Amino acid sequence: MPDSIRDYWPEFLQKIKEFSLLADVEDEELDKIKQAIDEILNDQFIETATERGIARREAILGIVPYGDDTLETRRFRVAGKWMNRLPYTMRMLQERLDALLGVGHYEIELHKEPYILCVKIELIAKRQFDATQKMLREIIPANLKLIVELRYNQHLTVAKLTHSVLSGYRHAEIREEALA
Repeated sequence: MPDSIRDYWPEFLQKIKEFSLLADVEDEELDKIKQAIDEILNDQFIETATERGIARREAILGIVPYGDDTLETRRFRVAGKWMNRLPYTMRMLQERLDALLGVGHYEIELHKEPYILCVKIELIAKRQFDATQKMLREIIPANLKLIVELRYNQHLTVAKLTHSVLSGYRHAEIREEALA
């Protein structure tokens, strides 16, 4: 595919100075049009939506983003609300959590006798904690007590690190932050 509009012109026009300058201006405008088309295509899907596309969906869904939200966090909130199908089975709930948090980034337990649903979220998905909790409150049956917690670093995770590496962290960070 040609890189410039001048590649479409006959050779004698390409040599004229005025047409060369005209091609430079037109190429800039065509690049802007191509970028706008790419953004429109990306905005069709939540996973690839730009800032403008997410803002549009937030307005439709009545979501007000926080000032320090990243684009990824905003996408997460929109995706959670956009999938309005209620999960009437545990498998459907797990599929939704897989889509939102990622496979293996949470644990889910259903205790049938006291009717408790416990969801533990990995530290790497910590920014999605509030949105996940809100989404779960909206979709689980009213007779289930919901407990949503962060799954803190366990001894097995911390034991892999040397003392010199751990000395760079505070105690709270070792417990509550995703460690490298």
